[in-house]
Amino acid sequence: MKKLLFIASVLVVSLSACNSSRVMVDNDYSYDTDFTTYRSYNFLNCEIDTSNICSEIQDAIRRQMKARGYKISDEAPGLLVSYSIIKERVGYKGYFQPSLDRWVNKYDNEDTYKVQNFNFGGGMILVSLLDAESSRLIWRGYASGVFNKKVNKPINYYRSVVRSIFDQYPLFAAGEKPRRITDM
Repeated sequence: MKKLLFIASVLVVSLSACNSSRVMVDNDYSYDTDFTTYRSYNFLNCEIDTSNICSEIQDAIRRQMKARGYKISDEAPGLLVSYSIIKERVGYKGYFQPSLDRWVNKYDNEDTYKVQNFNFGGGMILVSLLDAESSRLIWRGYASGVFNKKVNKPINYYRSVVRSIFDQYPLFAAGEKPRRITDM
């Protein structure tokens, strides 16, 4: 089964490299984190301000966090949200991991990180969740191919990309009941 998953992952990466107009989305997370304890968040500053993109991405992240029951808080937030916009080609180290909801629910737990290296064209958006108390990175979602040459981006393009990233984060704030997530 693991061999089949590995082959499927390689196939997906290969196909996405051939079709550079598509956005590829994935995520990595920390095995040491109890994701069920977080209720609130706040933002770190956008690392690169490129016109209105930062505010559009931050608004989209705010929508996704709200849909998951997280409350924005200036006083002692549980999570810090950081996001980066990288417009050029980038090499990135990620990991083969079970889906986050399977890990949190204790299915198929294996304690080893399996490294995978990517070379992304067309830039990327990275969204990171950090534990506010320890400043430790606990989850990172990313989309590559976001800034491919297509000049006219559709309305709400970045909102759609951020939603695709957060589709990789199926968890809800502590005490919240899972429900269907809509793009509020």
